[in-house]
Amino acid sequence: MSTGHFFGVGYHRAMLKDETRTLSYQTAINELVNPGDVVVDVGCGTGVMSIFAARAGARKVYAIESTPIASIARRIVTDNNLSHVIEVIEADATSIQHDEPADLLVSECMGNFVYSDAMLGVVHKCHRLLKPNGLCCPSSITTWLAPTFIEPIFGAFSWWERPHYDIDFSAAQQAAFNETHNILCPSAQLLRGAPLEFGHIIMNQHQPTVARMMTWTFTEPGPVDGVLGWFCADLSPSVQLETGPGVQTHWGQVFFPTPTFDAKPGDRLEFQLQIVSDVRDLPHYVWQGRVVDVAGRTRHQFVRGGTDRWTRQSDS
Repeated sequence: MSTGHFFGVGYHRAMLKDETRTLSYQTAINELVNPGDVVVDVGCGTGVMSIFAARAGARKVYAIESTPIASIARRIVTDNNLSHVIEVIEADATSIQHDEPADLLVSECMGNFVYSDAMLGVVHKCHRLLKPNGLCCPSSITTWLAPTFIEPIFGAFSWWERPHYDIDFSAAQQAAFNETHNILCPSAQLLRGAPLEFGHIIMNQHQPTVARMMTWTFTEPGPVDGVLGWFCADLSPSVQLETGPGVQTHWGQVFFPTPTFDAKPGDRLEFQLQIVSDVRDLPHYVWQGRVVDVAGRTRHQFVRGGTDRWTRQSDS
């Protein structure tokens, strides 16, 4: 029985076509794998990372996958004449046991803001499969947030304001304000403040529930309609995988809408993001905060996301 998320081969094609992602992992794996190493690939998908590890000189690769793509990965491994090195195991990685500790654990475990893929806990539990001095790829991941103005390009909210097909859809706009949105921000010039670190994830450490407040004080006037999030993963000592604005990857960035306002010098945005898990251990985002003018008066106050995002009323 599958315990992961399976979206079909088209989902994997999108990841494989992302050369920034895939070639970065290939370069890092070539750097990390020594001849004769044992490698564990957690959530192997089509087996691409396992094949990279085998071709880099690994003696044995355990390719663990809990969804039906495992059967295709097994055939891909066979078609590429690597069945003598790579063993595809269709199982839940958190419960698997084997007697050969690994030198390297590889996992492409990131959602568009890392946490949304719900893989961090899985990877943490799989560190028991490593030797005491074993390595992890990635070794750490840093998440970033920055205010932005993206609606003229993105159009997620204004679309609902106009009738389409002679139907008034405006009742759906409030729900759009309360959802996160996956976007491709074309340039860092669309940021309205300096990026601030939200979280620094060490892959061999337990990750508690994350919540953090951050504040931006604006020095230049201009419109703001939300906060943009992305990540940078340390895959090896010399390879970083960056997904920030202006970088084209299949992840893109995640957009957290706020009330739209015209920032003036001295205004500040106080923004708190919390990541909570539901009963299925799937992450949800709740973000809240306020816009404060230079005199200390609250111009806007908002609470968004969470399980009641469909019914929440407008912000104050």
